[in-house]
Amino acid sequence: MKEREIIFGVCDKTGTCDSYFGFFKKEKDAIKELHIQVSRMKEDLGMIDIIIENNQAVFKNKKVITIHSFVLR
Repeated sequence: MKEREIIFGVCDKTGTCDSYFGFFKKEKDAIKELHIQVSRMKEDLGMIDIIIENNQAVFKNKKVITIHSFVLR
């Protein structure tokens, strides 16, 4: 039986509808993208208090970026 592949999506949760910055085969690549997006939010949007915890970015107690895993069929 073929093993199912898992991919990781970096999800923007700042709006009313989730959107994705990208999808990655390796979790470490998704984590790298999470850090890149957090840096951009700090620099471009002034979200200085944004923090990363448990593979998600949190700003004022609200998840703003998170990593979702998907099982491909």
